Amino acid sequence: LPPPWTVVKTLAALPGTAAFWHDAGVSLYEFVVGYAIGLVLGVALGTLMGEWRAFRQATTPVVESLRFVVPFAWIPLTILWFGTSYVGKIALDAYAVFFVMVVSTARAIVRVDPVLSRVGRVMGMGTWQLAWRVHLRAAAPTIASAARAAAAVGWIAVVAAEYIGASAGLGLLITNAASSLATPTVIAGMVVIGLIGAAVSEAVRWISHAHLDY
Repeated sequence: LPPPWTVVKTLAALPGTAAFWHDAGVSLYEFVVGYAIGLVLGVALGTLMGEWRAFRQATTPVVESLRFVVPFAWIPLTILWFGTSYVGKIALDAYAVFFVMVVSTARAIVRVDPVLSRVGRVMGMGTWQLAWRVHLRAAAPTIASAARAAAAVGWIAVVAAEYIGASAGLGLLITNAASSLATPTVIAGMVVIGLIGAAVSEAVRWISHAHLDY
């Protein structure tokens, strides 16, 4: 292992290179796009599963089976299908986020207090109004917590995919540094990945809390 001071100097020098910002930007782009796709689709399907029992019973076996196939198992196929383009990493990110959100959303809606549903029906709300104005709002704290957990899983999936097949990204930066035995850069890259992951998690928490307060 390199001396800590060497790692600190390498870490301080990284932001001064255009290649670093390009790699960080690519990783964040892949994460944000994939996260948004997985979040929207996961909440949508989770809502359908939570609202309609027959649909939930039909889809639960499929969801439960697929969600245990970890994103990393798909990496060889995404490289075969998409090469080193951004699409493969975005798809893996969306896949990882989707299953966290769909399971959490469905469970949160199923566990909503039945009294709230009865009150909504007394007020003349239909199925869609109940789902949107009552059930989703009641389940919002749980969904917000799941969104934060999904962000961590999605970020890990993106970086891990970049280790194996990518044309740019923080994972590729570390892989190239390891190939040239630049251990200080490897460790500095690991620190950067951790810092960005923490920042992403905090951003999701802040957005969630701001929305819930609103």
